[in-house]
Parts: sequence; C-alpha cells; structure tokens
Amino acid sequence: MKKLSFLSIATAVVVCSAAVSQAATVTIEALDLRGTGVFGHADATLNSGPGNTTADPLDWDITYNNLDLDGDSTANDTVNFTVRASGGAGQRAWGQGVDTGFGSLNGVTFSVINVSGTTTDGGNAIVFDGFTGGAIGVGGNGDLDRNAEINGQLASVMSPSTGGFQFVIDAVDFAPTATVLYDNSGGTFGAVSARHHDLQFSAVPEPTALILFGLGTLGLAASRRR
Repeated sequence: MKKLSFLSIATAVVVCSAAVSQAATVTIEALDLRGTGVFGHADATLNSGPGNTTADPLDWDITYNNLDLDGDSTANDTVNFTVRASGGAGQRAWGQGVDTGFGSLNGVTFSVINVSGTTTDGGNAIVFDGFTGGAIGVGGNGDLDRNAEINGQLASVMSPSTGGFQFVIDAVDFAPTATVLYDNSGGTFGAVSARHHDLQFSAVPEPTALILFGLGTLGLAASRRR
C-alpha cells in the first residue's frame, strides 16, 4: 500500500474544499439610501428606515433578494443587513440622502451591521466584505458647486444653472473597506448629501463540512491506490 504524506493530505483537502465551495462575490452597486426609502433596487426590501429625521444613528434595515452567492448561476440567495449612518453633528436623512445641514456633509460614517443569511444551495454563511464605492449628490436651482471627501477621496460637482432644479452625482471607488466617511464638505452653492453606496458580499463555506468532505474524498483516493 502506498503511504500518503501529510503534504498530500493537506493538498487534497484544499483541492476538495475548493471543488465543493462555489461561493461567489457580489457587489450591490449604487444602493441609494434616503429618508424616504431605498431607490434603484427592485430586489431590496426596506424592513425599517429612519424616515425624514435628524438622528444619530440613522438605520436602514434591508432584505436583499435574488443574489447569486453560490456561484451556481442561479440568483436565489438572500441577505439581511442594516446600513447605519453615525457620527455627524446634526446629521439627518431626507429626500435626497444624508447630510449635516443644508450645504454640509461632515463627519458622517456609514457602516454595515447585523448581516445574516445563508446561500440557498450551498448553505454557506453570507458575510459583508466592505464598501467599494460611494457618491455625493448635489441639488439646487442655480450654479451647483459642492464637494466632499469620501474616505479621503474628493468628490466634486460643478454644474451651471439649467434654469430650474437639477441634481448631479459624483462617485468614487476604492478597495473594500468596513466603513465610509463623508467629510470636509465645501463649495459655494447647492445642497450636498451622501447619495449612494456600493456594497460587496460573499459566502463563506462552512469549514467543518469542507474538511470532512476533503478527508472523505482523500480516503476514497487512498483506497483506490491499495
């Protein structure tokens, strides 16, 4: 009987684990959160939201359906999570997003808490990888000129008057990060708000099941070598 080395065992377990796990990474792009609800996403259900109010924190409790986090080309996975805005002095949610008063957006940190859900076919736990983008929106009747930093990156809106109300968005992207800070707003005209966010989720295979599968497959391979 040919003996199998520890390296062979470890390699087989890793290979088998990879074969079982088809977990994918999914980014929910431009999740538009306002005091009046969640916009732009038919698959998002707002279980509870802050409404148009001034408060700290501001919470949006969301159920998001029809994701493919198994990596099996079937969009049948669901994740529950809460997006929280906190820390901004006088922060408010209103019809255009979140700000700290007309013309300002300072010290507001967005985070994701209370993540729950498992993939439908694989039974893998769904986790939040981080934010991968954010955007400011600027609105008003006149020559728009507002900016703010999003995790240290400058987002800026400059748009000449159209003769009526206009709303313009500028977005930035970044590597996955646990929180997003909107700060250091400036400019001369327009109401600026934190407008929308990109959120990345993935599924984590259950370790015990993968190891047992790997060892079982290894045992089968070993028996065939006898």
